[in-house]
Amino acid sequence: MSHPRSVAPEIDFYRGVSYVGGLVAIGAIYFASAKGGLALASIHPSATPIWPPTGVALAAVLLRGYWIWPAIFTAAMIANATTAGSVASAIAIATGNSLEALAGAYLINRWSSGCSTFARPNSVAKFALICVVIAAPISASIGLTSLSIFGYIEPRNFADAWVTWWLGDVTGALVIAPVIVLWASDHHHVFNRHEFLETVGVLATAAAVGLIAFSPLIEQTPGRDPLGFLAILPMLWAALRRGPRDTATVALVLAGITIWGTLTGGGPFTTTNPNASFLPVLMFLISITVPSLLLSADVAVRKKAEESLRRAQIELERKVAERTQELELANAAKSRFFAMASHDLRQPLHALGLFVAQLRMPLKTRERTKTVERIDATRKEMDEMFNSLLDISRLDAGTLIPKITEFPIVRLLQKVETTFRQATREKGLRLRVRPSNAWVRSDAMLLERILINLVSNAVRYTLQGGILVGCRRRGDMLRIEVWDSGPGIPEDQKQNIFGEFFQVSAPVRNRTGGLGLGLFIVERLRLLLNHQIDLASTVGRGSRFAILIPTVDECVTSTPPVDSPHPGAFAVEGKVILVIADAAIVQEGTGGLLDKWGCSVLAAGSDEAALVRLAKREQRPDLIISDYHLASGKTGIRAIEQINAAFGSSIPAILISGDTAAEPLRDARDKGYILLHKPVDPMRLRAVMHELFRDHEGRDTGRAL
Repeated sequence: MSHPRSVAPEIDFYRGVSYVGGLVAIGAIYFASAKGGLALASIHPSATPIWPPTGVALAAVLLRGYWIWPAIFTAAMIANATTAGSVASAIAIATGNSLEALAGAYLINRWSSGCSTFARPNSVAKFALICVVIAAPISASIGLTSLSIFGYIEPRNFADAWVTWWLGDVTGALVIAPVIVLWASDHHHVFNRHEFLETVGVLATAAAVGLIAFSPLIEQTPGRDPLGFLAILPMLWAALRRGPRDTATVALVLAGITIWGTLTGGGPFTTTNPNASFLPVLMFLISITVPSLLLSADVAVRKKAEESLRRAQIELERKVAERTQELELANAAKSRFFAMASHDLRQPLHALGLFVAQLRMPLKTRERTKTVERIDATRKEMDEMFNSLLDISRLDAGTLIPKITEFPIVRLLQKVETTFRQATREKGLRLRVRPSNAWVRSDAMLLERILINLVSNAVRYTLQGGILVGCRRRGDMLRIEVWDSGPGIPEDQKQNIFGEFFQVSAPVRNRTGGLGLGLFIVERLRLLLNHQIDLASTVGRGSRFAILIPTVDECVTSTPPVDSPHPGAFAVEGKVILVIADAAIVQEGTGGLLDKWGCSVLAAGSDEAALVRLAKREQRPDLIISDYHLASGKTGIRAIEQINAAFGSSIPAILISGDTAAEPLRDARDKGYILLHKPVDPMRLRAVMHELFRDHEGRDTGRAL
């Protein structure tokens, strides 16, 4: 195996050979074109009206770089030294030719987009201006000045020779350089037969027009002279249809035929003085080439703009079609949502109706107690459904914004165990929650919702055995796992279980309440938190869900959690509660429950009615419980604020709303009120009341101290 260093000299050698080969090739082409142009000189052997080397040199520098100047200099020096003058004058002329190409290419690169100069009209105009005003005068001025110094040209012929030299260089640059640059830099395209035939057609037309107007094969008469204007036809065809490359090629074909015809005595430009004949030829070629290149560039820009617009329209149509399809799918999903929700919500409502009918009949104490328990279980089932719908609504509305904090995972594990202890015991299942001292970084509330949904799903589908919740450390991540001994998930359904309304097929005896949204909510929440979740399951043996959370070092400075006091520590008996609700049934239900808890209840349908009731009672309420939406477009927040203003103090308040939009939650948060969503679990309401009374009594104690 050879060492890489041994390859380097070989690579350098091939680069050197390639460089020298390029110089030789360019120099040979330049020399041949130079000798051909000098053969047409008449006013002076070194001042010819036809000078293709300018275009060759300019194109070579643009395409290959400034390093090829030695080839131009050497070829120009040899061509002039073997034609007329001396070696010194040949060196001076070669210097002018080299500077002409280098200066022109440098300005075109800096000012006129380099090899892309023929792609836009303004760049073509800059290219023509550089060639006419800057590049060509350099060669003509240096060359003729050197010939004058060495005595090879008479002063009286200097002006005519300079104009001839200048026009020859300008024509070479404007006619030859574009053809070489455009053909060399043209990107490869897939062969198109129609475009190829059109290119052949326009070139053939240019050749035919050139032969008709300038060929010596046809006798030149005064009536034939205007035929030279026909040259504009193929130029327009190429400019409008074929682009800059074919336009430049057509100009070259016409230039070749025109020069040949004039040289052999044909065409409208022929006179007895060859030099005088070629000067109008040059002006003619410049006048048809530059405008045609400008027009072709403008047409090309317009075609690109039209193509971009067409593509943008196609892309817009595609996006509209995709969006329309998404909307159709969303509408179908919404219809499916309402159908599924309607069906599943009717089930517990139907059961509630039957249980209520049973309560109206004479029942023994044990039967009545059992029926009440079934009603409560059905209510909890409905509550779980509504919570799922509420979660979906919040996720869709974008109102769930994660609040990332650092906390011990043991709190959530304890919450899971407390929440499902009774449910698993009633089903005869074992629930084991293994504690962990790890601290994690996440949103505690949303992570709790994920774990609650995972364990709830496990409890729902597990008929025997148990559920295990535990943690494993994986580097800087904590892996929380939920195991169950349920029916398992078939392999072909693992990709679908996180979809909305999806429920794994199960025996009829396991068909419990639920909308099939639990794992869908889990997926949405874990994406919101950017947590990873994976699943392993075996049919008939159970499943394991695992979620990975970033861990942090234990925050020893954090305030240790304070255990919530037992509800009895802050009794609600004797508290004056103001209930504001515009629905009589809500007033009766809330008031009846609070009355059973030993509270003194005042119920009203509006803020005005509440103020009247309070004025008659002449007693400040201890707590206000108000619906968020009241009659006449008013809100519970406004009612609470008016009552606070009437008593000149801040009264603890709870808002209750069935609206899942972001506005009620934002308004309540801004005012510092607690917002509960309907249906409200009675125990949840009682716990919030205890918390408010505890905080209020704590503030009163602090002020007393």
